Amino acid sequence: MHIVIIGAGALGSLFGARFSQARAQVVLFDHHAQRAAALHNRLILREKGQDQTLDLSITSDPAVLKQADLILLCTKSGDVDKGLALIRQYAPAQAIVLGFQNGIAHIDAMQTMPYGGFGVTAQGATLLQPGHVVHGGNGPTVIGTLSNQPIPLEPVAQLFTGADIPTTVSLDIKGELWQKLLINVGINGLTVVHQCTNGQLLLIPEARQRLIHLVEEGAMVARALDIDMHTDPVQRCLEVCKATSSNSSSMLQDFRKQKPSEMMAINGALVHEAEKLGIATPENKLLIQQVQNLWPWP
Repeated sequence: MHIVIIGAGALGSLFGARFSQARAQVVLFDHHAQRAAALHNRLILREKGQDQTLDLSITSDPAVLKQADLILLCTKSGDVDKGLALIRQYAPAQAIVLGFQNGIAHIDAMQTMPYGGFGVTAQGATLLQPGHVVHGGNGPTVIGTLSNQPIPLEPVAQLFTGADIPTTVSLDIKGELWQKLLINVGINGLTVVHQCTNGQLLLIPEARQRLIHLVEEGAMVARALDIDMHTDPVQRCLEVCKATSSNSSSMLQDFRKQKPSEMMAINGALVHEAEKLGIATPENKLLIQQVQNLWPWP
């Protein structure tokens, strides 16, 4: 497969590095022309304190999408529509498109793609600077689709697994998306409010209790929508905090770089679903306001 990754952030860079190591046909697309050119078709991957320089094609020319068999959309939620517009303009109609976004705000947009699907990953990645990504830890990746269109995802899962990204195809990708959503609901915004790592949330009594309440509100919404969470979402969120104790959440990283917030794609999307169902989510509403007071966004 000819792979194009849209988005040269932490996750896109990690995926690019992994596919480069596996000698796959991969191109990393960065919309910022000067930044793409400055990388000189190289990524640095840091693992266990060691840096490895990898060669792969990095470009800002969307014409690379014309040859794509598989497109990984690794942008922030707010850039999904721009990414899909490029795909519609340049990519073959039969290209498989997988969206790897936090939250659930991208679900409707991704379902407009004939061969659109979703990815949920627990791979840890932090971008030190453009072109230099740190692999923070392994975790499972699942892919799936909500479409009735038959999409050949097993070969894609094998491709990922062969690139040292262990991946399976889920028959309940909506449940996977919501499970990841509630982890982000509980962790991300609180790490901004408390300016702390994931693990430190467990050591601050107020933060730990609020995390539980945030996730419980989300679980009520999931149950009302008949979404199978597979595991206890509160316990799972606490486990993720512990397992990623030294990690700074993606939202805290964005806050420190003053990048656009994904708060409304995560907690905001949950509140939106809750309001349609008549379910109260006071903890999530309060957290949204607190984060916005610290970090105004358009």
